[in-house]
Amino acid sequence: MSRVDAYQTYQNQYYDNQVHQKNQTTRTARKDKTENTANTSKKPVQMSDKAKDLLAQLKRKYSNMDFFVADYASEEEAQSYLSRGSKEYSVLMDPELLEEMANDEETKNKYLNVIDGAADQVKGMKNQLGGDLENVKHLGFTVKDDGTVSYFAELEKSSAQQRERIEAAREEKRAEKKEAARKEASKKTGQENRAQNYQGVKRTTVHADTVKDLIKKVKEVDWDQIPTEYPSAYGSKFDDRG
Repeated sequence: MSRVDAYQTYQNQYYDNQVHQKNQTTRTARKDKTENTANTSKKPVQMSDKAKDLLAQLKRKYSNMDFFVADYASEEEAQSYLSRGSKEYSVLMDPELLEEMANDEETKNKYLNVIDGAADQVKGMKNQLGGDLENVKHLGFTVKDDGTVSYFAELEKSSAQQRERIEAAREEKRAEKKEAARKEASKKTGQENRAQNYQGVKRTTVHADTVKDLIKKVKEVDWDQIPTEYPSAYGSKFDDRG
């Protein structure tokens, strides 16, 4: 091998090593950033006393809504907060936005109007869903610091056979007149409830930037593509799509 070839080989190896080290450093930095972001998102949100007072006011003013204040990086993460609500609607707000509202009356009034408008749209949405409304388990929306809103719907669907079993149990219970018959009906209802649970349910969530798009997505859900979930006694999930 000539000196020129040897030097060229050395240069190529040096270059490859430098690129490898640079890529490794970049991957490590990305990993650290991801881990730091994940750890930060798990920390409780720190709010000023003014923000806490405003949050309490919002909860009193909108008694049919659950309010959550949290940092989130994606619609899926926002959904995880919204789905925790137990009231008619859930609202997720950015902590910085809440602080701005607490410290500026004009900002506060602006976003109260945003919340009112979003709540009215979600309420009106129910009338437009028709038969699909029975599959809606929970509704909510996020209020962003740029004044925009993102809407969310948590859906749950029972099988047709399950609904027939429930209705049959109700009819049977109504038909019973005597105490002995009621006890027997109660026993059968317990058996049917276990059978209903075995049938399982299907769950999914959809989100959109407008109520119109959310309605469209709710109506277009392909339930055949969603696996059925069963109680833990039968396993957490079972894909019945075949």
